[in-house]
Amino acid sequence: MLSRVAERLYWLGRYIERAENTARLVMVNNNLLLDLPSSAGVLWESLLELLAAAESFRERHSSVSERQVIRWVMADEHNAGSLVSSLRAARENARTVREVIPSESWELINDLYWSAQDTAESGIARKSRQAYLDGIVLKSQQFAGMLHNTMSHREPFQFLMLGATLERADMTSRIVDVGAGLARRALGSNAVAAHENILWMNVLLSLSAYQMYRQQVRERVNGPDVVRFLLHDNSFPHAISWCVDELEHALGKLPHNRLALQANRRVLQHLVRANPEVLLGSGLHEFIDELQVELGNLHEKVVNTWFALRD
Repeated sequence: MLSRVAERLYWLGRYIERAENTARLVMVNNNLLLDLPSSAGVLWESLLELLAAAESFRERHSSVSERQVIRWVMADEHNAGSLVSSLRAARENARTVREVIPSESWELINDLYWSAQDTAESGIARKSRQAYLDGIVLKSQQFAGMLHNTMSHREPFQFLMLGATLERADMTSRIVDVGAGLARRALGSNAVAAHENILWMNVLLSLSAYQMYRQQVRERVNGPDVVRFLLHDNSFPHAISWCVDELEHALGKLPHNRLALQANRRVLQHLVRANPEVLLGSGLHEFIDELQVELGNLHEKVVNTWFALRD
């Protein structure tokens, strides 16, 4: 297949996954507003940090408020990483590879983008935000399910899976990192420390992981078990170990895969060394930084192996 088609498919997978995760994170922040005392005061800054949007936000805003952050994250035209921008990029990539993906999936992503853009104001208003976000998540999952069930699992499909799974691993690592940071700040206040389990519960909810976590872990929700589950469980689709296994499978279906497979196995080696109890004591942020470097290296190997070619 042409390298430009492979690249479009890869980024289609990444942008859809990014949009869904952005929607989930905003939903969880809404829940935390109800569950945590107002003295917590860290929610909106942390959302910007998690989405790597803090610097660009501060270039245009002198203060942080709920409405400003939500607009920036969801639909601000000046934010190339907003939810609507991600869906726009996904739609454009899908449009250019319409002959490769099922026609129904093109229709779905086209409808999802225009609906998200046209009704963005309802997602910014608090009273209608949940319904808007639920619709984004549902249609994103429909799109992924449609591809899994109606697209031949050959090379084009594997590039889609590479993009989506690499994006998911990166986002899970960010969620774990910021969740731990929130917990550390919570422990600095006796009024908030009592809510540490709520913080970790919402980390799980942001990944639709709470029910599966409870099936695996019978203890009260706690930091070490949550971090262990999201790093090491290779049976849950949002855990990083599962993502690494899925990347290994997708890469194994592609030609000239030696360097990319080596990079993915370095991610696995990094995970194997992780001890959640020790890392939560000190060093989790540095560990996540190193993990993201390894994920970035894998991305570079994918780009250089398959996309740097000129058709």
